[in-house]
Amino acid sequence: MEMVQLIGIGTAYVVMGIIVLLVAKIAADLMTPFSLRSELTVKDNPAVGLVLVGYFAGVVIIYLGAVIGPDPEELLSSVEIASMMAVDFAYAIGGILFLNIGRWVVDRLVLHQFSSVKEIIEDRNVGTGAVECGCLIATALIVAGAIHGESGPEWWAGPISAIVFFVLGQMALVAFGWFYQWMTRYDIHAEIEQDNVAAGAALGFSMLAMGIIVLRAVAGDIESWSETLTWFVIDVAMGFVMLMILRKVTDALFLPGTTIQHEIATDKNLNAAWIEGTVATGIAAIIFFVV
Repeated sequence: MEMVQLIGIGTAYVVMGIIVLLVAKIAADLMTPFSLRSELTVKDNPAVGLVLVGYFAGVVIIYLGAVIGPDPEELLSSVEIASMMAVDFAYAIGGILFLNIGRWVVDRLVLHQFSSVKEIIEDRNVGTGAVECGCLIATALIVAGAIHGESGPEWWAGPISAIVFFVLGQMALVAFGWFYQWMTRYDIHAEIEQDNVAAGAALGFSMLAMGIIVLRAVAGDIESWSETLTWFVIDVAMGFVMLMILRKVTDALFLPGTTIQHEIATDKNLNAAWIEGTVATGIAAIIFFVV
């Protein structure tokens, strides 16, 4: 009977996941100042498609963060199952709201020197789409970590910790976006606005790598707020330093005879962006699972 119940619960969660994706689609339609259907299927706008890739990938990540947990040790009543699924659904829907807020934050504070909507809709700027895609997935990782794990016995402890870590995670992402511009010799905003896809892809990948680092900082159970926040600061600071060092390492080991700066800003070389991004996300993943 336990196996039958687990299969039934798993099937119900798959159906609920589809419902969450539909809710996310409706939310995107309502919160986007242009017709997604027109941009995707009539105008074939690749920048919009890239943003939606990040958005729906983020929704799936958040949903998994909400629902993944240990299997029940004994048979549950129908009321217990319904209650469990209702809580998970509420967290997933709240996560979609956070995801849309995160996109707004990125547009206003990271890509603040031009209008992201204009670049994506009028200019069909794939570089801008790449930045938003990376930031959406990074935000989703942070939200998934924030809503996963135990925060305390009180019913309000989970939502409060999720909000706190979402805010802290967004602050870390924005700060890293500014830090990335500081350690990059070329003007990132100018390059992206001039349709340099390589510059947008490199920043998008780097933001994703930072999202993995911040996920490490916010994931897990909270036993002590002071200890948790201390480790949050340590993990974020380590991420800043590691990703800065990685740019030098990538130049030396993977792009001998040239530099990432030259390949991206002068040659607009997407290959350099792919290499930088893959190394950055790969090392971030290693830090997450090993360190």
